Amino acid sequence: MEPKGSVINEICSLYDQLSDGERSIADYMMANPFDVASMTTRDIAQESETSAASVSRFARRLGYESFSALRQALLRDEAAYDDRGQLAVISIDAPAAALETVLMVKNRELTDTLSLLDARELVRAVHLLERSVSITFAAVGNTIPVALSASFLLGQLGLRCACAPTTEAMMLDSLSLTPRDVIVFLSKSGHSKRLNKMMDNVIDSETPTIVITNQPSSPLARRATCVLHAATHDKMLSTELPFSHNSINYIIEVLFLLLQSEIPNFRAHAGLLWKALGEDKGVAGEVM
Repeated sequence: MEPKGSVINEICSLYDQLSDGERSIADYMMANPFDVASMTTRDIAQESETSAASVSRFARRLGYESFSALRQALLRDEAAYDDRGQLAVISIDAPAAALETVLMVKNRELTDTLSLLDARELVRAVHLLERSVSITFAAVGNTIPVALSASFLLGQLGLRCACAPTTEAMMLDSLSLTPRDVIVFLSKSGHSKRLNKMMDNVIDSETPTIVITNQPSSPLARRATCVLHAATHDKMLSTELPFSHNSINYIIEVLFLLLQSEIPNFRAHAGLLWKALGEDKGVAGEVM
């Protein structure tokens, strides 16, 4: 089946699993996504210092039947974006160009996330969260701060939320969950062994699970009650390290706003919260 996301999203999702030759093709395509739509396999092979056969195999690796199908997908992607800017090299010598490049990539990433999100799954996640006795967040590595922030954000709505500061403590929390609770996994790859062990624990306790991930076919996502698919364009800006949670934060903020519209006593709770914390903000009488 042809991938649902943009070609760039498919490349970024698979990038760490690619061979050196495939990465050369991927790097060229990410740097020149609109040019590639009018190029032949031989043209791309010459630019990426590979072979035409390698380019054809790369297209199939991404899930397309042929390079022609990949090229058609690129043309569809081009029509979906509002810009056709050229990515600049991120350099301290050109800060304005860096700002424009990052903004362009982030805009495209959110546009891609919008196309990937299943509205029915989004509504299902909202219902699971609002009906739960407690909500636990789980993540690893640099996604833990995102989970902590999400826990605080939804907690402002009067929902009972918890996010331990370490994955080990999250593992301990997963052992005490019940069918009346919900656990939300934030995992770009969906392959973390520790998160998948937590999934084992909560499946045993029949606790509903929500997974927000870039990899809906990952082991974590395949076993979830509800999956929210986020795009990732990190590799367009830095191929060495994953660093951005732009699309995951986007989904969390949409969940927050949808929940806010569903919770009848939200204003009363927000008023109490502001009464408790408002002095720290220096402004009285406002809802946070």
